[in-house]
Amino acid sequence: MEKAEISLLKDGFQLEIPNAEPITIFHQWLRDHCRCAECYNDTTNQRKLSILDFPPDVFPREYNLSDGVLDVIWDGGHRSKYQISWLVKNARFLGDNQERKITPVPWFKLPDVARVELNSYMNTDAGLSEVLSSLLRYGVAFVTGVEATLAVTEKLITRMAPVQKTFFGEMWEVHNEEIADASEVASETDIKPHYDTAYTSIALGAHTDNTYWCDAAGLQVFHGLEPARIGGETLLVDGLNVSMQLKQRYPESYERLTRMPVSATYVEEGQHHTHVDPILKLHPVTRELLQIRFNLYDRSVLRTLPRDQIQQHYNDLRLIAAIVADKEGETRVKLSPGEVIFIDNWRVMHGRTAYSGSRLLAGGYVSRTDWRSRAAVMGLLDN
Repeated sequence: MEKAEISLLKDGFQLEIPNAEPITIFHQWLRDHCRCAECYNDTTNQRKLSILDFPPDVFPREYNLSDGVLDVIWDGGHRSKYQISWLVKNARFLGDNQERKITPVPWFKLPDVARVELNSYMNTDAGLSEVLSSLLRYGVAFVTGVEATLAVTEKLITRMAPVQKTFFGEMWEVHNEEIADASEVASETDIKPHYDTAYTSIALGAHTDNTYWCDAAGLQVFHGLEPARIGGETLLVDGLNVSMQLKQRYPESYERLTRMPVSATYVEEGQHHTHVDPILKLHPVTRELLQIRFNLYDRSVLRTLPRDQIQQHYNDLRLIAAIVADKEGETRVKLSPGEVIFIDNWRVMHGRTAYSGSRLLAGGYVSRTDWRSRAAVMGLLDN
């Protein structure tokens, strides 16, 4: 890094880097971020220092900048050292200050996403990285050459992260009532139907799963163990593209859908799940799309909005629903045995065309925090 200069202000320092905007670093912030052994545990990556361990008017008694290190002795005698490169990265206070290594790319039709062969995915970092990179960029990735069993599908998922356990179980199978005898299909678990539209053969519009949970699954993983002879194609719609279209064409509706609380519910014997959140959930700092919660099937009785906003909400809901349903933004995929699809459930909506005969789909969920943790460990996210 080029030579930096620092000057003392009343409540902080001003750090000047050649060819860059000056950075104001407040004394409280700097003291709070001391990384010495007394203040920070490098093993656990957690603070030892409490906010109450130093006064709000903490002030440097001495300071020196040399060889890319800011050396501060605070009132009271505590000594802290900071790498200037670390301060430049973390003290700008611009958004969440994350440098994206992979920028999400919106799409109308599914682009050339990763299609990684099983051996590469299971046994090489490059294969796993390719799948994760595709999920970060497009929200979709495939692994091919997979044995058409639930057990192997589970091994595939756990290569990336643990299977998320829910009331649906860990690994599950989706079928319609026309499959009457579990012994007729290749399955390692008992088939347990749920009272959900997914367990029918009718068409399903594009949606995200688990809008009735406070922490919807991060990934949806599907493996078509027994495809339908007629129909049963999987629909994919990019929620990032939908939100961008809505913002461009109907900015006021977009703004309302990012803040209006809408509830969703799932009810069956022994289960009653309800959650309230906006349909378009934005990152609290960057204000970019964090999650799309779009599921017209799971909407609760609408009683979360004031009476004078009901009509407007229906107008806004119609606008986003029409964009989601537009065939121009829909991709159809016929899942077959041996081909597993990973879908970012916080971004990409999925659905299904109607079908006749039997159809057996295996899969599982992965929590968002788990799959993105793996991506960060592999150097694909700079947190």
